[in-house]
Amino acid sequence: MSTASCLLSLIVFTISGASYAESQQYRYAEQLFESGDYQAARRAYKRFLFDQPDTQLRDVADYRIAESYYHQNLPELAERRFREFSATHPNSPLRFRSQLMLGQLHFDAEKYALARTMLFELLNRSKDVEVIAAAHYLRGWCYVHTSDWNKAITEFRRADASENNRPERKKARQLADTVLNETPLSLKSPEMAGWLSTIIPGSGQLHVGSVKEGIFAAAVTGTFIYLAADAVRERRYVDCAGISLVGWHFYWGNRTDARRLASEYNEQREQEFIEILKRQADGVLP
Repeated sequence: MSTASCLLSLIVFTISGASYAESQQYRYAEQLFESGDYQAARRAYKRFLFDQPDTQLRDVADYRIAESYYHQNLPELAERRFREFSATHPNSPLRFRSQLMLGQLHFDAEKYALARTMLFELLNRSKDVEVIAAAHYLRGWCYVHTSDWNKAITEFRRADASENNRPERKKARQLADTVLNETPLSLKSPEMAGWLSTIIPGSGQLHVGSVKEGIFAAAVTGTFIYLAADAVRERRYVDCAGISLVGWHFYWGNRTDARRLASEYNEQREQEFIEILKRQADGVLP
């Protein structure tokens, strides 16, 4: 059972005064949720809230409804529910977990800057050790996806320093060590590739490992130079102007192509490293 599930069970256990019918209704909804039937669980929670308008479990049921949308891959509805939760239940012990889930939703949508901001606000307000560790862990992954390796290491170290026994702690330590040992990555400078191809067409492509593209660029540029020189030698100046114009466009495109290939090389290298980190996390992903 997850930590959130344990917390919810603890809340249910400690609340006194709930009627037998109320307890049975809630447990039925929980059973559906734990079985993975989120749509049926959501209906059961809503029925529970309708039948028990004064229940002390309203915040728990509302949180579960928001979670059900998340697990069904309905991020817009989940985000709306989690946002409403903080306003509706400002004193609930689940309010910080609700904000953590908002950070998770932004992360899933690849809005890493927004996710980091949301989690930073959470860290300044929450004293829940597990929530703090999870927030640092998720912020670490945000920095990984933006290739800010030093900040990723810092966040993973902070997650590791938390006093909890969740799997994220051990994984955070391993991830921090891997990022520290493997970064900075060996990347190619797009500017350097562009200047190399400016001086010697095709050399920028060769610099980033694109041999075929480099040979092609050098051969085509050389062909244009030969044709232009041949036209000058035979005094075909109009032909020379046309050949030079077309050749110039290709020459400049060769420079742009070298920069593009260098950027693509870097993106691929970074993505490969991120995939290595994901495999190392072994299911303990944000």
